Amino acid sequence: MARPGVNKAVVRQARDALLAREQRPSIEAIRAELGHTGSKSTIQRFLKELASDEPHPPEVSLSQELLTFISNLAQRLGSEAQQAVTADRTRLERQQNAYQHQREVDQARQDELQKNSEHLLNELKAVREHNGQLIERLQQGEGDRQRLLAHEHYQQQLLEDRAAQLQLLEGQIAHAREGLRHFREQAKQQRQDEVSRYDTEILQLRHELRAQQEQLLVKQDELSQVYRDLERLTAEHVIRTQELRNRSQELERQINRYQQLESRLQAAHADAASLQMQLSVMSEKARHCVLDRRQDLRNLRNMARQLAQLERLLPVQQRGE
Repeated sequence: MARPGVNKAVVRQARDALLAREQRPSIEAIRAELGHTGSKSTIQRFLKELASDEPHPPEVSLSQELLTFISNLAQRLGSEAQQAVTADRTRLERQQNAYQHQREVDQARQDELQKNSEHLLNELKAVREHNGQLIERLQQGEGDRQRLLAHEHYQQQLLEDRAAQLQLLEGQIAHAREGLRHFREQAKQQRQDEVSRYDTEILQLRHELRAQQEQLLVKQDELSQVYRDLERLTAEHVIRTQELRNRSQELERQINRYQQLESRLQAAHADAASLQMQLSVMSEKARHCVLDRRQDLRNLRNMARQLAQLERLLPVQQRGE
């Protein structure tokens, strides 16, 4: 059913206006002339009625039949091309909307990861500063501990404590190596760097343990000299020992927290790299879609030029006949 205001007289006026401008009065052209009102079937019916109302010669020439055939063919080609372009435009707009939405989601996620990364870096910096302070305090206490290592039983207890610390460190190293084994599949080069760093730390710890053992041997030689001060320093020794144990435990907790922060930071960098790769893939897809649309538009312009050439040749052929 036609929309209000679209009737046979209006269609006739639109057709005459197109003919006056030397344009083909197709259904799409008439509908555009009417302001995109009225259904195509109604406009086609009015065009048929107008064509039947006009007088026709008793005989139809070959040129007229050819003109009608070419006009219908051009109309069909234009309609099909318009439908194809409309479908491609709709598909491209849908893909662009999806790409834009995905890009916004990825951007939001990347911003969140960036914030988390900055927060982790700040925490890591604070932990490192606190760790440096603890190390400095531990070094100061180490001097006091050296003066308090006066008894052979204490020397043996210190060896047992160092052995327990070494066992704990070996357990941490084994855990780190297990994590590195899983991480090897994702980043081989990074795994080699981490293994090298952990091996260096192990070597340093072993050197420190060997140095401590050598110092213990030296202190055993000095045991006879400081034995007279043992009773006076016993009470102070107990207090210092407890402080050193507390500092060692705090240092171990800070080291564990530092390792956790390192792992979280590496995971954040991996997520950011993955998002960057996804963004590159989506950009490449969008570029291909734009190229396809440009090619379709070029094909449509070529078809329009060919139709225009055919329409220019028809009057020449009619005059020749």
